[in-house]
Amino acid sequence: MNKKNAVITIAGAGSLRIPALIGSLIYYKETFPVEKIILFDIDEKRLHRVRAYIDMTLKKYYAETEVVFTTDEDTAYGHTDYVLCNMRVGVDTMRSIDEKIPLKYGLVGQETCGPGGFSYGMRSIGAMIEMVEKIRSYSKDTWILNYTNPAAIVAVALDKVFPEDQRIMNICDQPYSMIKSFAKILDVDMYDIEPRYFGLNHFGWFTELKNTKTGEDLLPQLKDYLTGNEFKPFNAEQRAPSWLKTYKNVNKLMQFFPEYVPNTYLQYYFFAEELVEESDPNFTRVDEAKVGRERKVLDILEQAERQGNLENIPLMQGEVFGNLMVEVVQSIHNDENRTFVVIGRNRGYIPNLPQDAMVELAATLGRDGAKMIPYGEIKTFYKGLIEGQYAYEKLTVEAYLEKDYTKALQALTLNRSIVNPVKAKLVLDDLMAHSEEYWSLEKK
Repeated sequence: MNKKNAVITIAGAGSLRIPALIGSLIYYKETFPVEKIILFDIDEKRLHRVRAYIDMTLKKYYAETEVVFTTDEDTAYGHTDYVLCNMRVGVDTMRSIDEKIPLKYGLVGQETCGPGGFSYGMRSIGAMIEMVEKIRSYSKDTWILNYTNPAAIVAVALDKVFPEDQRIMNICDQPYSMIKSFAKILDVDMYDIEPRYFGLNHFGWFTELKNTKTGEDLLPQLKDYLTGNEFKPFNAEQRAPSWLKTYKNVNKLMQFFPEYVPNTYLQYYFFAEELVEESDPNFTRVDEAKVGRERKVLDILEQAERQGNLENIPLMQGEVFGNLMVEVVQSIHNDENRTFVVIGRNRGYIPNLPQDAMVELAATLGRDGAKMIPYGEIKTFYKGLIEGQYAYEKLTVEAYLEKDYTKALQALTLNRSIVNPVKAKLVLDDLMAHSEEYWSLEKK
């Protein structure tokens, strides 16, 4: 076990998700004590809005740790053990464009899937590459825990540019959230569930839920439940209507393909037309978040700054995003080798998929990083779906790195939520016109 207390940097610390991450660090401080927390954001205004609450919260609950707020990369990355990356290039302004422009053409308007995910990915790739290069200019040993979306595209890009870097960890919190929801349904502790899962990020299936105490596979019991009951997230009462529908669509998809339990994001690839019809092009998820979850967080932050103390102010904690981030770092730092669903290069874990695909599988995490659990060959139906999606991801990365318009058009045409090259071209040209500050392409 590593006895040294960790120094962590939170990149993108001005995000409204970070106050809850601080709550998670406080919750786990006995098992994962932190010597220093560096909160870094390139936007001083965004960092300022979270500062008063975080500063007072850490002084009250975690006075033994040093706290630094900074907009300086050297301060952020010069001496740190872990970088928890929560970057959103273009912030909500560009997210709104990502979600609304596709709807003009009858396409899915979502920030990680379809054309919106493509646009977000094209912004994220360059910023993530620059970040890794900066961190590595100081240390080859710093762990980079990447939660930047779209995780699938970012993971492919980082693996292509830094193929030998074994200390970049790409993780998504949706499998964690789903396991937490499964545990509530099954009335077991989520930490007693060891999953088996295969696919790509936001494009995979749960195939086993082993109860580590009894050895029983709980997936058949879960599937029986889902045939007669609506699937709901564990915190359904706190979720926005669109998220409740997202979980419910798991039931719908299993009516056609009941073999495994699908990731919630597969709805965008199987029910694209239906989701477009239900969407309001003037009020998408970014707007839903602003008036819902984000407004609640902002109210707390503003109250804390206004009154200068934490009286009558709750301690926020990230039951999914925050807890997962801390648990992952803790498992690495303490060499716990706990099982998580992570993203990594295939290396034969699924023999009948491309070896360079960045697959999402169960893995144990310890001081040597992720040890992916080999899955074996997958069936033709899933193989076909995944190969098409991976081709889209790979072409997207190549389009960015080579500034190649044709590869971008090919990528979008391959995407299962688009298919039609006419629509692919229309949405590509429109997104590119709105993204000149971040990326550009040339016809070659």
